[in-house]
Amino acid sequence: MFRLGVAAHMGLAAYAGSVPPPADEADLAATSIGQGRVLVSPLQAAMVAAAVDAGVARAPRLVAGAPDDTVPGSPLPAPVVAGLREMMAQAVASGTAAGQGLPPGTHAKTGTAQYGTGKKLKTDAWLIGFRGDIAFAVLVSDSAGNGGPVDGPIAARFLTALGG
Repeated sequence: MFRLGVAAHMGLAAYAGSVPPPADEADLAATSIGQGRVLVSPLQAAMVAAAVDAGVARAPRLVAGAPDDTVPGSPLPAPVVAGLREMMAQAVASGTAAGQGLPPGTHAKTGTAQYGTGKKLKTDAWLIGFRGDIAFAVLVSDSAGNGGPVDGPIAARFLTALGG
């Protein structure tokens, strides 16, 4: 739905990600929330945020005229888009990204990704979102916290520098 796993042809190599078919019901539950064996890059995470903003999943664009500019976008179901926009607005207003200095009009989703082996897994903190015509993704590798307090201030500085 969000072009995850689809190679981008934007004039620069980019990881296409992987959403393998779930092996069982537990794996299906993990996959449905982006956990388990799902792998995405920050570019793809920003593409998901852009798709929620636009209501259409499009190929990323590095420069105008790149080969994927001719690929039509895939419209997302309107009820899905409306629900995701509302949830992302609430994450900034009163949820996991609240109080991090994100400018008004910012929509975001925060999270963590655990990886490694052993009893204590490493954790990456992430935050994706959009504001106006800008979609973004912030990833802090091997962090000690969640995407809201770890990545929120970084995204806030970025958006404010753009005129937020």
